Amino acid sequence: MVTCLHGFSQHGGSWAELAALAGDGRRWLTPDLSATTLEEALGEVLELWDREGVSRSHLVGYSQGGRVALYFACTRPEQLLTLTAIGAHAGLEGPARAARLQEDLELADRIQREGVDWFTGYWAARPLFQGLSRRGPAFLERLDADRRRNDAGSLAAGLRGLGAGATPPFWERLNAISVPTLLLAGAEDERYVAYARRLGRAIPRSRVEIVAGAGHAVHLEQPEATARLLVHHLSRR
Repeated sequence: MVTCLHGFSQHGGSWAELAALAGDGRRWLTPDLSATTLEEALGEVLELWDREGVSRSHLVGYSQGGRVALYFACTRPEQLLTLTAIGAHAGLEGPARAARLQEDLELADRIQREGVDWFTGYWAARPLFQGLSRRGPAFLERLDADRRRNDAGSLAAGLRGLGAGATPPFWERLNAISVPTLLLAGAEDERYVAYARRLGRAIPRSRVEIVAGAGHAVHLEQPEATARLLVHHLSRR
């Protein structure tokens, strides 16, 4: 069993391409998360596993979903087979966290004022996601349509409670992660390369892989390379 947790403003369907490329007979769970805190997200995953009869699973998370996956692994390591975090960190700290919280709160208010259509254009234009353009216009159109499925109130609530600024940092808890851990970052995403390496120093059984020709959304920008790395990692358990 492989459980995948999507990034902010995405949905479970964003994992479909990677799941197809990495298909090796395992079952994949790719839920649409609606939680607005780390604890709520943990509860959503546990409820899903209970419904599906899952006792242990490989866990994969991207960006916000990667932060949730890291937190889950700190809290319930005995329920994981392996962990993979893509473009993730364990919470911002100090002035950086305060600045990001203010930014996220302002963005949440603006989303509620101006709506999902405004947000979709704003989010797609952020430098963090410019590498997605290498996939071509048809791919970008699918991403755009997926983002437009969101509700403004839900997006705003997610930023206020589960955004990078709202999430309390938990770097000191990472040594509780006892399963094999793969940490992925795109070579063009320097900030998250640094986070991946910091995570690698903190998590005992981890390895860091920096993917060439990719920015923040490694699994979407370089799905074949990501699938190869993931299949090798999953085979460890």
